[in-house]
Amino acid sequence: MNPFSRFRLYHWLLAIVFGAAYLTGDDAELAHVWLGYGLIVLLAIRLLLAIARSRGFPALLPSASLWKKPGSALAGKVLTLGLVLGFVSTLVIGVTMIDNRAALSEGLSTVIPAAQADDDGDYDDAGGSGGLLKDADEVHEWLANATLALVGLHLGWLLLYRRRQAWTMLGGKPTPPTGPRSQAPTGPAPGNPDSHTLQLRVTDIRRETADAVSIRFEVPEALRPRFAYRAGQFLTLAVPLPQGKQWRCYSFSSTPDAAQPRITVKHVAGGQVSGWLNSELKTGDMLEVMPPAGRFVVEHAGGDLLLIAAGSGITPVFSILGEALAGSHARIRLIYANRDADSVIFASELERLQLAYPERLSVHHHLDARDGRMESAALAGLASGWQQAEAFICGPAPFMQAAEAALHGLGMDAARIHVERFGQPATGSADGKAASTTLHVEMGGHAHRLETKPGELLLDSMERAGLKPASGCRAGACGACKCKVTEGRVKLRDNLVLSDAELAEGWTLACQAEPDSRMLKIRL
Repeated sequence: MNPFSRFRLYHWLLAIVFGAAYLTGDDAELAHVWLGYGLIVLLAIRLLLAIARSRGFPALLPSASLWKKPGSALAGKVLTLGLVLGFVSTLVIGVTMIDNRAALSEGLSTVIPAAQADDDGDYDDAGGSGGLLKDADEVHEWLANATLALVGLHLGWLLLYRRRQAWTMLGGKPTPPTGPRSQAPTGPAPGNPDSHTLQLRVTDIRRETADAVSIRFEVPEALRPRFAYRAGQFLTLAVPLPQGKQWRCYSFSSTPDAAQPRITVKHVAGGQVSGWLNSELKTGDMLEVMPPAGRFVVEHAGGDLLLIAAGSGITPVFSILGEALAGSHARIRLIYANRDADSVIFASELERLQLAYPERLSVHHHLDARDGRMESAALAGLASGWQQAEAFICGPAPFMQAAEAALHGLGMDAARIHVERFGQPATGSADGKAASTTLHVEMGGHAHRLETKPGELLLDSMERAGLKPASGCRAGACGACKCKVTEGRVKLRDNLVLSDAELAEGWTLACQAEPDSRMLKIRL
C-alpha cells in the first residue's frame, strides 16, 4: 500500500471510531474528545505533507492546468480557497471545543493550578470574562456549523476536480474522461479492436537518474485481461497539458508477470510531456491510457539474446532481459551505452542480475565520458561471437544505425535483427504529383468535409483544417491516431502496430496514411 493510501486508511478508521463514540452521547464523552484531537492531528500532518510535497502524497491544490479549466476556474478557486481557509481555521479553533474543557483542565492543572475547573466543569476566570469557553453552547454550535461548511466545500472540490478518484474510492467504476471527444481516441485501441482507453492510478514514482523516473500503475483485476502485455511492448498514455491532452508512448520496463506494470520515462530536452511526467505527476493521480501495443518482442523464447541499448533505450530491453532470465535458460549479452555513470538507468538492478546469473548474463557498460563515442567498429567487436543470437536494438537513431551496420558487417542474418524504431520519422515521402482528395471525417459524432493537398498525410490534413484528432509518436508505432477507412483507399507509408487482420478490416494510421482515391471517408 502506498503512503497516501495508508494515511487515508488510518484517517477513515479513526473517523469511524470517532463517529461511533460520538453517537453514544455522554457515555463516551471523554473518548470522542480525544478521538477528535486525533483527527485534528492527522489533518495537520496531511497539510504539512502537502506543503512539503512529500513523496507519495498528492498536492493539496489542483494543478495549473485544472485552474484554467474552462467554465470552472472561478468556482474552482473559490471552493479551493474556502476549503483551505476552513481547513486551517478548524485546526486552530478546534482546541476551543466545548467537550475538551474537563480533559484540558485535568491535564493543565498539574502545571497551572489556576487552570483547574470548578465543580460545574467551568474554568475559574478571575477577570469574570469567561475567556474562550465562557459561552460553551455558542462555541459548540459555531464549530458544528463551520465543520458542516468545510464538508460541503470538500465535496464541491471533489466533484469539480477529483470525480474519478472519488468514485473509485467508493468502489464504483471510473467516470468517463472529460473534455472534447476529439482529444481522446474514440475508436478501438491498437491490438484490440473491441477495447477503448483505460483509467489507471499511479501507485509509485521512483527517480532512476537525474532526468528519468519509473512509474508504476495499479491495474484492477477486471482490467487485467485488457492490459496484458509482452516484454518489449509499450504503453500509450495521455498527459493533461494546458494546451490540451497530449498522447505519448513509453516502453514497459517491468516484466509481464509484475504485480504492477512499470514504465520508465526520460526527460527529453524541450519535451513538455516527458517533463510533466518527471516533475508534475504525483502518486495517486489517474492517467488515461491505451492498451499495450508494439512488435519489439521475442517471438521464439529460449534462444540466446544479444541486447544493444543506449540511454533510455534500455527500457524495453530491460523488460526482455528480465523475462528471458526468469523464464528460460538463454545466454544473454547486453551492450549498454550512456554519457556517464550517472546516466545509467537501472544500474543497481543490472548489477544484481549479474550477480544472480553470472553464467548466463554478461553486461558491458560503454560510457562516452570514459570510452569516447560508440562507433560501429567497437560495437562489432563487442557483438562478435553472437551472430546466431536474436538481436534487439533500441536507442537514438544514429546509435541504432551504427549497431545495425555492425551486425550486418558480422554477417548476422537480417531476420535476427530487431530494431525499435520508436518515435523515429516516418519512412517514405509524399508524391507531389498525386491528385487532391475530398476527405470526409467522422469524429466525436460530427462530420467534417475538407480538401487534402496532394500526397498529404491524413493527420496533417485534419490538423490544417483545425481538427484535433488524437496523435502520439507520428511514426506509426503507437496507434493513438488509429482510424477506420469506410470508403476509398489509402497508402500506408509505415506501420509498426497494426496487424494484418486489422489492415484487412480497414484500419489505418492517420499519421502514416495518405489518400489513394479522389474521395475518402474515415471514422475516428
